[in-house]
Amino acid sequence: MLSSFGIGRCAVRCNILKSNRCFSSGLENNVRERIVILGTGWGGYNLAKSIQPASDREVIVISPSNHFVFTPLLPSTAVGTVEFRAIQEPVRSLSTVDKYFHGKAKRIDFDNQEIMCDADFKNERFKVKYDKLIVSVGVKTNTFNIPNVAEREGIEVYFLKHLFHARSLRNRTVQMFEYASMPNVTHEERRRLLHFVIVGGGPTSCEYAAELHDFLKNDMSKLYPHTSKYVKISLVEAGDTLLGPFDENLRDYVMKLFSSRNIDVRLNTAVTGVNILQKDDYQLEASKCSLSDGSELEFGTMVWSAGLSPVKFTDRLPDTIEKTKQGRLLVDPYLRVKGQEGKVWAIGDCAELEETPLPQLAQVANQQASYLANIFNGKSSEATKRFQFYSLGSMASLGDGVGVYDGSHAGNPYGVDLFKFPKLRGFAAWLMWRTAYWGKQISFANQLLIPVYWFKSWVFGRDISRF
Repeated sequence: MLSSFGIGRCAVRCNILKSNRCFSSGLENNVRERIVILGTGWGGYNLAKSIQPASDREVIVISPSNHFVFTPLLPSTAVGTVEFRAIQEPVRSLSTVDKYFHGKAKRIDFDNQEIMCDADFKNERFKVKYDKLIVSVGVKTNTFNIPNVAEREGIEVYFLKHLFHARSLRNRTVQMFEYASMPNVTHEERRRLLHFVIVGGGPTSCEYAAELHDFLKNDMSKLYPHTSKYVKISLVEAGDTLLGPFDENLRDYVMKLFSSRNIDVRLNTAVTGVNILQKDDYQLEASKCSLSDGSELEFGTMVWSAGLSPVKFTDRLPDTIEKTKQGRLLVDPYLRVKGQEGKVWAIGDCAELEETPLPQLAQVANQQASYLANIFNGKSSEATKRFQFYSLGSMASLGDGVGVYDGSHAGNPYGVDLFKFPKLRGFAAWLMWRTAYWGKQISFANQLLIPVYWFKSWVFGRDISRF
């Protein structure tokens, strides 16, 4: 009987092992389709969020940034109107993402469908195979090879494209006031330390100038009453107007508004260089910028937001991949990279439609992500319906409870306008800006936090702690 029990137990054990081996073998034979997304910006993150989970595929995201940034509110974080963590969404919180790799894509082997990557935290390289690849790596700030702009970045020149840029800029602003408050600093050096030069006339530059003006007027003037009289804001733009894509009447409104705030706007003027300045009565290292009109500006902080250029990854792609003169990836009407149809797509700022070029805007990348998600989710088939962009108009917050909204070009820029929204300015446009961007928040947590920070900065003032 014991023998019979032993034989039976062995038989059961063998059946269990056999079952486990079959299950394991089944997993190995069941090859899942790999959808790999490069980037976590407006295109990459929203695509990863919108792809529906399926047992026959896995979604892999590769990016040096493990979060999505709600960029329209980035200027607000640079002065403390909103806190940094309230405008970001972690990638790993997405239930639709199977794997996330914290690294940079360096090169693509299109023949073997492999991506060579560098880990972001240590000197390690790894490869990732793909069946479908979506390139959404974005762009970087363009310095136009102006001498010492890139070299002095993070010292007294600051970009405004990522959260760490906004945090560094916020610390620098407070630091300049602390330096200017020291007893042995001369009046002339205080004027230099508290001179903020903003380069570029687009929405980011104008919104930051407005946020900075509110910060200096409402908060720093109370906290640093003896140094605030030395503050100056200069906005330098190489073109002949601010907010170029906006309606002319709205542009004129912005110019008059900035003039009333004593913001020194210099149009048709380009920065030609940034140099170290030596003066005997200056205690701290000083900087100045040379302008195309022959003048020079001494400054304590420069914010550079003058243009965009391709990232190194896009530049490294082989010549077989077609690009525009500006280095953007050329895609067909279905967002497919030419020569890699059915395998590689490109969306967002790094891509440009061959037949209908579009501006490098968040709403373009967001709509492209939705378009591809419908294809991958089976709601539409590839190469049957072209991507069409529908503009929702352009808006900008200008601080002090005012803004501008231009709905005159809403709709399909290459078709018949579907909407005829009005052109707004003042409080109504500012309220629309805040309402729209609050409603676009992805998580409930940020929808809750952002109004709280708005209320806090309005009632109690902005935080000036440096850390």
